[in-house]
Amino acid sequence: MWRLVLKNLLRNKRRSFLTGSSVAVSLFLLSALAMVYTALGAPLQDADSIPIMMVRRAAGIVFPLPLSYGPKIRAVPGVAACASLSWFGGYWKDQANQFANFAVDAENVFKVQFASAIPPDQKDAFLRDRTGAVAGRRLAERFGWKVGDRVTLLGSPYGFTPELTLRGIFTGGPDDMLWFHWEYLNEAIGNYNQVGLYWVRLENPGSASRVGDTIDQMFRNTPHETKTESLSAFLLNFIAMLGNVRLVLLMVGSAVTFAILLVVANTMAMSIRERVSEAAVMRSLGYRPSHIIGLFVAESIILTMLGAWVGIGGAKLLFDTLGLTGIGQFVFADMRLRPETLALCFALALGISLVAVILPAYRAAKANIAMALRYVG
Repeated sequence: MWRLVLKNLLRNKRRSFLTGSSVAVSLFLLSALAMVYTALGAPLQDADSIPIMMVRRAAGIVFPLPLSYGPKIRAVPGVAACASLSWFGGYWKDQANQFANFAVDAENVFKVQFASAIPPDQKDAFLRDRTGAVAGRRLAERFGWKVGDRVTLLGSPYGFTPELTLRGIFTGGPDDMLWFHWEYLNEAIGNYNQVGLYWVRLENPGSASRVGDTIDQMFRNTPHETKTESLSAFLLNFIAMLGNVRLVLLMVGSAVTFAILLVVANTMAMSIRERVSEAAVMRSLGYRPSHIIGLFVAESIILTMLGAWVGIGGAKLLFDTLGLTGIGQFVFADMRLRPETLALCFALALGISLVAVILPAYRAAKANIAMALRYVG
């Protein structure tokens, strides 16, 4: 039976190749859309296991917090480390060179962002140099920076142009960012003594709810009330600013799925129509209608799933290699094909292969044998 399935698939090699290629390209696009859709709904994989929380102003992420909150947050039971983080919003040389740059608590930032690794000598040089900076590997490669290079940040809303020296390059974590000393910024703008938000690393991810409630309760009924949330929830605040992009992605993805269905259905309908008389001969030889239906269904599944393996597998290989971490300048997310996304795409491919073939296969298998033998497709 399987030899017959393979022989029929190779009967018209050009049609099978073009159909498989169309399915592969379409599912590559569908996989990319599904990846972005998933990332917009859940920016980080295994978010519950990430022991990092963000403490921001309850009134909104654009409002600052007092510098005095830092020691109080560090004293909360369950907090392993805490560092301030202030968006600077500068660019390098040209406005086209936009990237994430922050003024940070240099002493504690690597204690919080433990996933970021930096050579000890580079870290020491950064801590000693008040005008020093560190950049992520991805960002350094983008601009061709090397340790010791001068980096001038222009166009910040602070109205300050820091002259920085790149003292280190870190890997892992948010490696498309640049960090420099918050003290340098604070002195330049007249001891403002306020920060954008606080980065908190927990001793145990399971204590996130308790620690968050404790921090927020500590500053309740003050002029600067806080909202403590997981890193994933914090990123979703930025994603919400994009509008209902997920609905657009869902609509486009549905259109792509329907297009794949039409391609496969057209191919299988043509193939089955050409073999109506053959199906009648098989039934006259003792094959049951279920055997005929199974033969056509197997052809559709093999053809569609081969295209799916090429398209979805190619998408996973490409996006895992690229390791994208952002959707635009301000929205950070893990842009890789996750297991649940892969499962969804393969399930859609399987469903398409079944829906596309079941009706023409049923008609061919149930046709009157005498009339089918006279049929010319």
